[in-house]
Amino acid sequence: MDGVYTADPNKVEGACKLDEITYDEMLELATLGAKVLHNRSVEMAKRYNVRLEVLSSFTGNPGTKVKEVVKKMENSHVSGVAKDKDIARLALVGLKNEPGVAFRVFSLLSNRKINVDIILQSIGRDDQKDISFTVSRGDLELAKTLLEERKDTLNYESLEINDHVAKVSIVGAGMIGSPGVAAKMFEALYDAGININMISTSEIKVSVLVDEMDADRAVQTIHDKFFRDFNRRR
Repeated sequence: MDGVYTADPNKVEGACKLDEITYDEMLELATLGAKVLHNRSVEMAKRYNVRLEVLSSFTGNPGTKVKEVVKKMENSHVSGVAKDKDIARLALVGLKNEPGVAFRVFSLLSNRKINVDIILQSIGRDDQKDISFTVSRGDLELAKTLLEERKDTLNYESLEINDHVAKVSIVGAGMIGSPGVAAKMFEALYDAGININMISTSEIKVSVLVDEMDADRAVQTIHDKFFRDFNRRR
């Protein structure tokens, strides 16, 4: 790899190399499935303000600089699109709608070092609620066992599991204070007929959970939405 690209250039048509990217953006991309840099190396570089450059050792071409502040990519608030298929979704259905329920669920998982990512809580009828969340597929069996063993304590009706999902994310420091970025992403998925199962956002990231079979197409259509015009001007 001779730099950081807007998406995986081996799988996404039109992916282009970035001249520079912020530590925070690179850290998010590394965590969300981009395999360019290990997230720990980015954390250390950010902590000690060490400039990184991602480049090929086989060519003398400039790579992508990773630093604290960068110039914004023209006409795009997004720096990259990432995909992670190493996840599974669990849903606890029919929990009581009372204080402490979420604490009991997630402290149980936390005590066994199971990291939880996207979380969605919905309130249903009869004073009940459902909680859905994602974990890595490597933690799925342990999470399932723990939740089933504590069914009486947690007092839920059923546990639903789906390990045929994928997380697709956009990352960009330009999202801060820029309304409409998430809507543009959702529009791209709507136009492609791809259903969104869950959504998670932060200041510089929007992630959606989609069916695994739609993941590659989702990345391409989102990338086209944000970067097609940019590529035409290059």
